[in-house]
Amino acid sequence: MVIVNTAIRPLVMVVDDEEELVELYSRFIELSGLDCEYFTDPKEALDNFSLNYHRYSLVITDLRMPSLGGIDFAKRIREYNKSVKILLITNFLIESNLDYDEVKQAGIDMVFEKPFHFKDLRPIIKEILGA
Repeated sequence: MVIVNTAIRPLVMVVDDEEELVELYSRFIELSGLDCEYFTDPKEALDNFSLNYHRYSLVITDLRMPSLGGIDFAKRIREYNKSVKILLITNFLIESNLDYDEVKQAGIDMVFEKPFHFKDLRPIIKEILGA
């Protein structure tokens, strides 16, 4: 008898302009039992998302990126998919630097502050995905 696992693992998109960080995120996410695709260019990520919007369960994006910031990126993601979960990672959580009304309008599900330990990210991802 052959048993085939037909469960589809959730796919996570990670977008951050720092190559080392997206590689770390990707390794961590895959070790957590999820599939991951990562991008260092938010415009490239958006192009990919526009073609594959139905595949992603979660998008993790940095707030500060040179070509397209995380909030604007999230707004553009919402043009393609209203239900995908979005986690914004920032080291600018001080209220004067982050407009929570804008975060809400962008449809961002949660904001998580850097620096953090990856072990602290696992329960956040599970909570967002409802797992």
